[in-house]
Amino acid sequence: MLGRQVFGCDICQEVCPWNRKAPVAASDLLPARRELINPPLEWLAGMDGREFNRTFRGSPLERTRRRRLLRNVALAMGNSGQAGFLPQLDRWAAGEDAVLAEAAAWAAARLRKRLRGNESLLKTGSATAQPR
Repeated sequence: MLGRQVFGCDICQEVCPWNRKAPVAASDLLPARRELINPPLEWLAGMDGREFNRTFRGSPLERTRRRRLLRNVALAMGNSGQAGFLPQLDRWAAGEDAVLAEAAAWAAARLRKRLRGNESLLKTGSATAQPR
């Protein structure tokens, strides 16, 4: 399960064929970029192509491309329990990108199912439900 991760989770690092010959980094010369450690899903979802390219140029996400990052963001939104993501997921579900639309439809259905029984969360779309 992807959970809240959108890219680079531990299992991906272990099984990715691109990483088979990669050396393990132990240098302080390439520290993790703090803004990319558990970044806000809203920020990732709102990135246009230019911001995506500027932010991820030279990184493995550049190879994944923005469209597939958004698919993963949709899945993470579906796992989040946050009703506030429903409007974005509904927009993506109605969009032309079939892969993103399928992921967003799944995620929106998952959120609605998790939030059922608490109609006030669904109406406001702003509260956070606790993950199960």
